[in-house]
Amino acid sequence: MIRPMQAIQRFGHQALRLWALILLSLVVVGSLTGCTGGAGAKKEVWIYTSIYKSVIDEISGPMQAAFPEVKIQWFQGGSEVVASKVNAELAAGGTKADLLLTSDPFWYLELKRKDLLLPYDSAAAKAVPSDLRDPDQAFVTVRIPVMVLALHPGKHTGAKPISFRDLGMARFKDLVSMGSPLESGTMFTTVALLAEKYGWDFFKTLRTQGLIAAGGNSSVMTRIETGERPVGILLLENILAGKPKGSPVEAIYPDDGAVPIPSPIAIVKQKDQPEDVKRMYDWFFTETAQKAIVKSGMYSPLPNIAAPEGAKSWAELAQHLMPWTPQTVENVLAKRDEIKKRFAEAVLH
Repeated sequence: MIRPMQAIQRFGHQALRLWALILLSLVVVGSLTGCTGGAGAKKEVWIYTSIYKSVIDEISGPMQAAFPEVKIQWFQGGSEVVASKVNAELAAGGTKADLLLTSDPFWYLELKRKDLLLPYDSAAAKAVPSDLRDPDQAFVTVRIPVMVLALHPGKHTGAKPISFRDLGMARFKDLVSMGSPLESGTMFTTVALLAEKYGWDFFKTLRTQGLIAAGGNSSVMTRIETGERPVGILLLENILAGKPKGSPVEAIYPDDGAVPIPSPIAIVKQKDQPEDVKRMYDWFFTETAQKAIVKSGMYSPLPNIAAPEGAKSWAELAQHLMPWTPQTVENVLAKRDEIKKRFAEAVLH
């Protein structure tokens, strides 16, 4: 290859001007190529969620088809994992998350108070009852997991529990399992409502009865199915999901009230493409999205969407449901750290 100085020596300054034009052409072509690639690149929208991967698999295809101009990215983990990731990213300068969908309504109120959520009065969510939405539109319930009792009838042939309180009876010694509220957002809500109803002595009694409290709902399901602990506190969706696979675990709707866990959706305020994100927020209230959520064993907050297959109707369930209002969220958040500490003292230490 002939270098510039060699060109001057052999062909004079005219050759150098030609050489410069060639280099300039290469730079322009490279710039145009880069611009074309940038213009054609899809915008990314990140959804951070605690929804199970099987549900993401169900909805990600239709959702991507509805937004072909956007590259939809997912981060999936338990509610506590998602919260830890977002908090760490915020501490480092900003989170990638655009939409948040977890089962920890108290965390959303905390984010709202820090002015990190974008208020959005979505027309698509208008039918969601007022007790399932933030009064300032910072978040709204998009799905409702429900905590019930679970039993393996082949591993426990005695009398069944008919209430959460029954689990403290002597006949259930060394038979009961639950998740840890330090690891699971849905279990934290359950502990908070049960502690409000029965006090901490209820959990101290369960500990003396040999309660195992560890992991999340999947861990509880495993312990019930294997017979290690054939009775448990478990999400209805885990029980329903096991039925097609031949799981023998049955659901018991407790007389003292199943625990609703209204799980919100919210937009992170700091992001720079809110219109795309708002349209995706709306999409989660479409019939396509809501039916996929219900198919996974959770209830829809929309009155026109039927209950999960094999579950009680919402009207039936509501007759034995622990009460839930925006004030519930306020009250629990105010005692959040105390609830975790007292549970650890009563059960884990």
